[in-house]
Amino acid sequence: MAYGGNVALGFTQSLGWVVDNVSDSWNASILVFTFTIGGLIGLWILSGGTHGFADLLGRRVKGARGAQLASYVAGWFIFLDDYANSAAVGTTFRPLSDKYRVSKEKFSFIVDSTAAPICTIFLVSSWIGYEVGLIGDSLPEAAMMTPYMYFLYSIPYKFYSLMMLALVLILVLWRRDYGPMLKAEHRARTTGKLIRDGAKPLSGGEEFDVVEKVKYRASNMWIPLVILIGMTVFSK
Repeated sequence: MAYGGNVALGFTQSLGWVVDNVSDSWNASILVFTFTIGGLIGLWILSGGTHGFADLLGRRVKGARGAQLASYVAGWFIFLDDYANSAAVGTTFRPLSDKYRVSKEKFSFIVDSTAAPICTIFLVSSWIGYEVGLIGDSLPEAAMMTPYMYFLYSIPYKFYSLMMLALVLILVLWRRDYGPMLKAEHRARTTGKLIRDGAKPLSGGEEFDVVEKVKYRASNMWIPLVILIGMTVFSK
């Protein structure tokens, strides 16, 4: 439409826009940051870091509430990406949740509600890289602060994320469920049916592959994470 139906010219111009944006130093730094996060998540999984973290929390779990709380806490610490958060927490904590008869509905709610909300308010995540990029593009050259500082000042106003995280914690600690969730939890506790009759699980039940003969250690998750946060927060 922009070029009178000339597909070749439109494609060439679009490609030029992509090259111009990628070659920009600010945009390039955001891309590198995002790729680094992806690599770190892969390192966590392959080195057994996420499984080690799950084992560390799992040893302290004594019941259904503990299993839910462990999944909630794990969501806080796997904050680099919302999709990776859901995949990692959902996969590694699913056996613990099943053991204590937590319904799939409740487990899914906890995992989903501590994925994106965490990523939007934490110091380092793929969401933050994108947000800071948008802020940087919108700021005038004579801005009073860096784009990252503007992001930090916006955190107290992210009401949805903060209220959702608080709500999940309250529901877990007080053991309060309502409506369909209450029915699902009652079914799971009394009958052992974690999935309602006729439901088809969206997950195929697959597990993440870990490098062979690697011992699960939580330190394989913590050490790279601390390094990344330190480099991001304290770099100029």
